[in-house]
Formats: sequence, C-alpha cells, structure tokens
Amino acid sequence: MTGSPVMRGGRRVLVPGGSRAWSAAAVVALVVLLVAVPAAVSATPGPRAPATPAGRGLGLRFTGSADPGLRMEVPARSADVLPTSIDLNADMPPVGDQGVQGSCAAWSTGYYMKTWWEKQEHPGWDVGDPAYQMSPSFLYNQVNGGHDWGTSFPAVLGLLEETGDTDLAEFPYDDDDWLSQPSADQEEMAKQYRIPDTWRYFFINNPDLDPGPYDNDITELKTHLAAGEPMVLGIPVFRDFPDFFEPPDPYYLSWFDEANPPDWRSTYEGGDLIGGHGLCVVGYNDNANPGGSTPEERGGLRIVNSWGPGWNGASAGYLYLSYKFVRQWVMEAWAMDDQDSKPVISTLNPPNAATGQVVTISGNNFGGDRRQARVAFPGAPGAEVVSWTNSTVRVKVPGAAESGTVYAYDWDSERSNGQPFTADPMGASWLMAEGATWPGFDEWVLVQNPNSAEARAQLRFLTPGGPIDGPLVAVPAQSRVTVHVNDYVPDSDVSTVVTGTNGVGVCAERAMYVSAADGKWGSHGCIASKGTSTVWYLAEGATWPGYDEWILVMNPNVGPVGVRVTYQTPEGAAAGPEFELAGSSRSSVHVNEQLPGRDVSATVECTTPGTGIVAERAMYVNTPDGKVDCHNSLGSSAPEHAWGLAEGCTRAGFEEWVLVQNPTTTPVDFDFYFLTTEGAYLGPGEQLGPGERMSLRVNDYLSEADVSVEVITATEEQKVVVERAMYINAPGMVGAHNAPGSIWMSGNWVLPEGATWPGFDEYVLVMNPGDSDATVQLTFMTPSGAVQGPSAVIGSGCRSTFRVNDYVTSDVSTQVTVDGYVIAERAMYMQTPDGKRGATDSLGILGSQVLDGAGAGTPGGSVRLLGPSH
Repeated sequence: MTGSPVMRGGRRVLVPGGSRAWSAAAVVALVVLLVAVPAAVSATPGPRAPATPAGRGLGLRFTGSADPGLRMEVPARSADVLPTSIDLNADMPPVGDQGVQGSCAAWSTGYYMKTWWEKQEHPGWDVGDPAYQMSPSFLYNQVNGGHDWGTSFPAVLGLLEETGDTDLAEFPYDDDDWLSQPSADQEEMAKQYRIPDTWRYFFINNPDLDPGPYDNDITELKTHLAAGEPMVLGIPVFRDFPDFFEPPDPYYLSWFDEANPPDWRSTYEGGDLIGGHGLCVVGYNDNANPGGSTPEERGGLRIVNSWGPGWNGASAGYLYLSYKFVRQWVMEAWAMDDQDSKPVISTLNPPNAATGQVVTISGNNFGGDRRQARVAFPGAPGAEVVSWTNSTVRVKVPGAAESGTVYAYDWDSERSNGQPFTADPMGASWLMAEGATWPGFDEWVLVQNPNSAEARAQLRFLTPGGPIDGPLVAVPAQSRVTVHVNDYVPDSDVSTVVTGTNGVGVCAERAMYVSAADGKWGSHGCIASKGTSTVWYLAEGATWPGYDEWILVMNPNVGPVGVRVTYQTPEGAAAGPEFELAGSSRSSVHVNEQLPGRDVSATVECTTPGTGIVAERAMYVNTPDGKVDCHNSLGSSAPEHAWGLAEGCTRAGFEEWVLVQNPTTTPVDFDFYFLTTEGAYLGPGEQLGPGERMSLRVNDYLSEADVSVEVITATEEQKVVVERAMYINAPGMVGAHNAPGSIWMSGNWVLPEGATWPGFDEYVLVMNPGDSDATVQLTFMTPSGAVQGPSAVIGSGCRSTFRVNDYVTSDVSTQVTVDGYVIAERAMYMQTPDGKRGATDSLGILGSQVLDGAGAGTPGGSVRLLGPSH
C-alpha cells in the first residue's frame, strides 16, 4: 500500500492513495490476493465480484503482512489448564446473511464482534432487535472503494476506531447496495461506538510467500477465548467447505494436510481456493468431534457465519473448524477491545444561564439527536435542541429550569454524569464589576454586534448607592457602539450591566483611561462576564511597594448576598474579609490593607445559596524598577487542567509573567509550553501545594520572541487557575496589561474593544494549540460596518500577530473565524494627543456566546483545551 503520512488525532497515519486514513493499524501493508481496492468511492456502481457457485458472498482480502508491533500479546498458558470448552454465543446477535455481497469482514467484525462487545456494556440490550445490532453496511460501504470486491480486517477495524459504527435500524443492510454513504448525522451517531487503538493480530500468513501448511498457535487463540473475548478469523474457503460444494457438516476437518496440500489457485483456474472469508469465533470445544483420531481432529473453534441460519443444515449458521485446519491453513486472526460508550459531560458553557439562553454541553458519546436522546435540566425533563453532535450539544434553557444538576441522555436513555447548573436570571446579560468615573478616571463601555441583524441593548449602572438606568442603544449589524459612562454616572464607583433586548446577540467590554491626582495613570480593559458565578478565581496580584491591588465585587441580584474572600500566597492560604453586599450594587476590597508586601492570588465566593456575583481585580503600578501603568482582569469561574494565553512577548522592553494559582486542597504538578511563530517548546515543570501560587518569568526561558503559553497539569484531575501579566518599556510603548487564560479553543472569537486612531496601536494575537494547521480570517467591525481583514495559516503549536492599524483607521471590533480551533486576544498600546497612555489587553469572547440570536448564522464551535498536541 502506498500513501502519504499525515497527522490525525495527534498520531501519524497512512492515507492510501490520498483518501481515507486508517488509523492505528493503517501501517498494515495489504497484500491482496484478489484485485486492489480503488482509493475512493465511485459515484456510480462499480463492478462486483461474481457470486460463488453456491451463491454465497465471500470478500475477505487477506492482509498478507503487518507491523510486528501490532501483534497480540497473549499471556502464556498451558493447554492443560484451559477449560475444555468455552461458549460466548449467548450475547451474539442472530445469525445474519450477507447474501452475495463481499462484506464478510464487516459482518464478522462489526455485526458480530462489535455487537457482542456492546452487549457486555449494556446487558439489557436485546441484540435480536436491529436497533441494538451494529451495521455491517455502515462499515463496508465506506471502505470498499465503490466496488463490491470485498475488504480486509485492518480496513474495517481501522474504520471502527476512527468513526465507530451505528445500528442496523439506522443504517440497514441491502445486499444490492454497497455504495450508500452515511449522512453527517449518522456519522455523529457512530462516533459513540468507536473502539480503542488496541486491536491486534495473533498471526498473519501469506500463501504468496509461504504456501503452508502453517503452525498457528491454537493455545493462544483458546487462551483469548477463555478470557471471555471473541475474535475473527480470515480463512481460505476451499472446495471442500461444508454446505458449499459438499454436504452440511457440523465439524470441518478439511481434506488438506501436509501430505495433500491445497492448490492455491482459484477454482476458476482449476485450483482448490474459492476465496477468502471472514468469520467470528464464539468459542471452542476440545471434544467437538468425539470420533477424531487426534486432539487436533477432535477439538475445534466454533464460528458463526454470515450466510444465514439456513446454512450448514442443523448447525443453523454455525460450524466447528478443527484445530488442525486452524493451525495449518487459516490465514489470520484478529481481536479488538471496546471502550465505554456512556455519555460523559465535561463542561457546561455557561454553567449559569437564563431562560431561553443557549447552553453548550461539551463532552463525549452523546451520539446523535435521535430516538430518546435529550438533555434534562432540574425541573424540566427536556430542552429545545439547537444542535447535537457526539461531542457538543447546544440547547435552550427551558422556562421551568431550576438550579441543580444537568444530565444528557443518549438515544437509548443512557444517562451521563451530571454537571451543576445555576438558573441565573442575569445569565443573558454582560456584567462588568470594575468601573470608576471620579476625576481622572475615564470609562467607556464597548458593545459589539457580530450578527447580521441590528441589535438593541439596554445599559444599567450599579453603584454603591444603588442602580441607575443607562441608555438603550441600537447596534447595527456587524458593528459596534461606544458608551461614555462618565456622561451617565459621574463621580462614582460603578459596575455595568448590558442586556440585549431584541433577541440579537451582543457582547461587551470595558476600557478605562486613568490620570488621577494620587499618581495613578495608564489604561486597562476587560471583557464582560456573561452572567454570574458562585465563585471567582484571580491568579494575579501583588502588594509590594509600588503595587496597589483592588478586588471589585458586583451583585446584580435584587437582594443582598454574602461574600467571602480568601487568598493564596507562595506560603499558602490566608483568610480575607467576609461581608454583605446589597442588591444591585458593588464594593471594592483593598488587598494591600490585608496582605501587604507579597504576591497574592484570591478566591471570591458568593455564600448566599442560589445566587451569584461577578469579581474582577484591578492593579495600579508604579514601582522602583520602572514598571508603570495599571491593568485589570475578570476572574475565572473554575480551576481547570489546561490553559492557553495567546499574547506574550519577550523582546527588548517586554517582560512577560505567567501567574499560576492552586485554590484546591491537593498538590498539583504542571508543565509550561511556549508557542512561537516557529513552533512549540517545552518549558519548565513545576509543583504547587494546596492554597499556593507562583510566578514564572517567561523571559528567563525564551528571549527575543513573540510567545504564547500553555499551562497543562499532569492529570485532568489536577486543576489550577492561570493569568498572564506584561510590563512594557519599549520605544513608543510604555505600560502594563493582563488577561486571564482560556480553557477553550474556538472556531469563532469576538473582540469588542479596539481603536486605530492616531496614538492607538492595536494588535490581534492568535495561538493554535491544536494538532493541525488552522486558517484564520479576521473581520473588522466599525461604526460604518464590516471590513474584511487578513487571512493566514497558523501552524500547529504556533502563534501569529496581526496589526489592525494596517487595515482600518477607526473604532473597531474584531471577529476571528477559523477552520479549526484557536485562542485569540487583543493588545493595545496608547500615547494619544488627549493624554491617553499605557497598554491594555483582553481575551476574546467565544462566538458561541454571542451568535445565538436572530440572523446569527452558524457560530463556530468551541472545544476544551485538554493538553499539548504539538
């Protein structure tokens, strides 16, 4: 087999003829005894192999040779200690009939062996029902190359690993149809039933190189069967095979042996070989043929055929192959494992939402949206489905939904694990805790509409004295508007609520410019939170001389809530304040007053059950070593296993720090990975104890580079919180900025803030942590409408920088769309004629959180960042 090596799922696979990839054992070199399989499925029916004289299909293409690393490792056992018989047939589906089609490999592997494995996981399945039988045609039709000339075991097993299989009720078998391909929905259904990459062979023979007889190890096969697992055999069907040219016989000894070897030519050429055939082995019996003269002629492997229950007389589709025949003449034997097909939820995004809001449920084994598949919220057994794939389900929160646990159910009502959900009346609003309009503080709220219809948004301001209604703004399609908060709430600390009012999605960000009488100066910006959370984590923080740290807490609920702050330091956890926060108000916590002179992370909790808050952190910097400016960040609502930070630079005048917080009660081990324009590099490994935090200076490991960072814990059970801070003193750029890491990769990001007027220098930073190249398209949204920006290919494990000033001169929001999954941020550097100066940075907002309303089109999906694939 020839082909080109490519990366698929993080592993190198071989693509035959440039078409379908056979993973795991795609390294198998197929030595076909019949004709070569064409590379792609033909648009019109190709020729089919002639029916056998008995009118029964065969179709197995012998493998011939394979990578020795794929050989099955069977524990050594003596034949004397094995049971005298094993029967696994009770969990097999009824005897099937392939007709004259050459699909025996798919029948033996998919219909029989895969169905048997699913029965082990689901004892309640009725494998006599086609809804619980795996489809052979789903497999065969995808690997036969458009011709009914048969296929091999590696082709079918490789497809089972890569795509899985669906059931016969969903994809029925038709002897005359070897061309129909599964729909996109059926492909999602099948993914639930993929197998792991542990399928292996016991032996492989090749009559072109060695005509036999062979010396296959019968004890290995019996040991595997005695362990309770079936297998498949690839046999040569000779002209003496039962109920073919010869009468039915429950036991097949074969005419051929060392003294009388078969003629390997086909019967059409006067030889003994009718063709290759795939069979499923369901057990063995050492005394299947009591009249045999030797143990090899008495014992046999029991197989189930795919020629219907009418084949082989009273044996009704079954046959014992003598140990002698199996040892001397069988070409190959294969087995596979299975993996859990139970639905698993990894995350809800967002975990708090309002009625009608779309929640994205990420995980695995959701299968397809069919039969009894559904999502259940507390108080609401079903939810309207927006989209459904094997790994991602998007549903609208039902009106009756309550706080509690959300479950996903597959087509057969198998329930997933649960994930906590909060019915949040503020879940559809964008919330910004920080804000100030005192003299020297200039606050702006940016509202972006990336959709194709006009949006309307209501602003509301929360102050220590209570709520104040703000403006109702119209945001044209693919545009943004800017609201100057000082014009509505002068001389106050202020939080902001932005709520869409006409069903068209918007998103929001806040920018602040500071030049205060007490020496604070600079700028900072931050995305809004969509809804509240019961807990927030703030990894960055310092109260050394020259650092002034504040935690801003917002309560958008009508009633008061309790708030508790705890700190994580390099030395461990420390208690912070507890207080009550009035409804529709905000409060500030000055960290320096409680923990002076140290690096510090914080955890902010809402202690009132059934309610949530929003927390941010602002820092004002003017240090003896020359760091100046201010920066701000929204907290993260949960610690996680993997984090990505798109922005970063270690060139002259840029100092990059990554802050890692462990708010959990167990130690965590983690690694840093640095992604540059050239590729990814492994950084240091670190450990944090419970309640600790640390800072890593990236410049100490990678200098003179644009660099994104991944932080990955040793296991998915270990979780941390990650942010990045940068301090800049470069020609034309002075200041500091900060942003939280992202636990998501997405095909669609939106960045509400941006300006490229004189004195504003704007950059969009994109990192690709995925295992394949990604093509990125930027679209700029200005007050006048959308402007197409640049497109670029970002390699796996790389990052790219786009200077927005090179494309537009305007107030500008940005949308980043991708054919894969990336992480996007925006950085800005300011030194304007009206006195704005410093730097800001912000993580993008997931497009799936915005593109839910009228005219939304199809939002790009999001997937969890799980670990290094580079």
